[in-house]
Amino acid sequence: MKSNTSDKNSFFKYFMIRRRSEIVEQEEYDEYYEEEEVGRPVVESSMIVRIAALVVVVGLFTFIFHYLTQRNYNSYDVVEKTSIKNRAMLDYVPYKTSLLKYSKDGATYVNDKGESVWTETYVMKMPAADVSGKYAAIADLNGNDVYIFDDTGKVSNTTMPYTICDIAVASQGEFAVILEGDKVNYINIYDKNGDEISEIQTTLDKSGYPMDIDLSEDGEKLFSSYLYIDGANIKNGLAAYNFGPVGVNENADRLMGGYQLEDTVVPKVEFIDNNTICAFGDNQFIIYSMKEKPSEKAKIEFKQEVRSVVYNQQYIGVIVPNEEEAKEGAPKALYVLELYNTNGRRVMTQKIDFDYDNVRMTDKEIVFTGGNECRIFSIKGGLKFSYSFNKNVVDVIPTGYSRRYIVLYENDSEVIRIKHDGDKKEK
Repeated sequence: MKSNTSDKNSFFKYFMIRRRSEIVEQEEYDEYYEEEEVGRPVVESSMIVRIAALVVVVGLFTFIFHYLTQRNYNSYDVVEKTSIKNRAMLDYVPYKTSLLKYSKDGATYVNDKGESVWTETYVMKMPAADVSGKYAAIADLNGNDVYIFDDTGKVSNTTMPYTICDIAVASQGEFAVILEGDKVNYINIYDKNGDEISEIQTTLDKSGYPMDIDLSEDGEKLFSSYLYIDGANIKNGLAAYNFGPVGVNENADRLMGGYQLEDTVVPKVEFIDNNTICAFGDNQFIIYSMKEKPSEKAKIEFKQEVRSVVYNQQYIGVIVPNEEEAKEGAPKALYVLELYNTNGRRVMTQKIDFDYDNVRMTDKEIVFTGGNECRIFSIKGGLKFSYSFNKNVVDVIPTGYSRRYIVLYENDSEVIRIKHDGDKKEK
């Protein structure tokens, strides 16, 4: 009996302890959630404040970015001024963050401050230049000499076996030339030191006459435009070559594909990036993809004849005459700039209100010059700079700085820093 009573007492004690424990746990549970309910609005309020602060910061950053990148400038300060001798004899090509000046007598690399970095003399009858990365090639069209330069000066000088008709250079210094022989034409590729890498022979009756060539950035691919005779008609053809491992295994000529065009003449072909080519016709442009073999991505046709083309690694710009009627009381814009991405989708349209002579494009902007006028547009179409200089402007060359440009006049040049009339003069 004692044993039973003891068991009951033990069980009763256990039950009471367990019950008190459950009551305590329930009270603690209720207190916890009461505190949570009281504290929750404070937490939610804190989160709202943080989100609001983040929105303000993002909005402020967006405003500052838009202000700095899309602001309209209408004046400038002169940073540096230099004279130009024999301006009529000079040509220019953008090079690195500045420009390369070249003539029949030699070439000079000018930095973004207008200072000469190096000068090389030579004698040419008709110099033509091409630039890729840090390398520049200057060839004597209708002559035989090719000079290769980098940012330190001359790399090599090579004499071609036949007359040079065109030249293109890759970012490693490799270069391709069109050579005109007596009965056969050649497209030859050389390394930066002038050693021959490959030779392509062309004839008028088979492949046609080569008009233009371009090399990919890595120097492994070449794209060319040909004129050929089809019965009584002269037509345009395009050909793609691969000098890398894929081309070696394809065939002896390295030919990877070709296209025949019926209704356009293509005087210019260009690698937009290492794997994208644009063929610029007189009334259209065609985009090809070529990682190894070429394939057509897009064709954009125009009713008007194309006046100018510009491009960078992301966009292709075409300027055509404006056919739209002007709004009442407003002057009619003479031209229209249409900007496309490398998939052929139009991303921007901008009317040009003056008769320009030169247009060039960088990664972020498009520069128009003509007479004494200059307009600089951002890639998104915003007008960045508009100015009427007090004398004729030959060209305006962007530098590596967003507000600094080299302005070329007939007899001198200036490095300018554009500003707004309300800005203080910066030294």
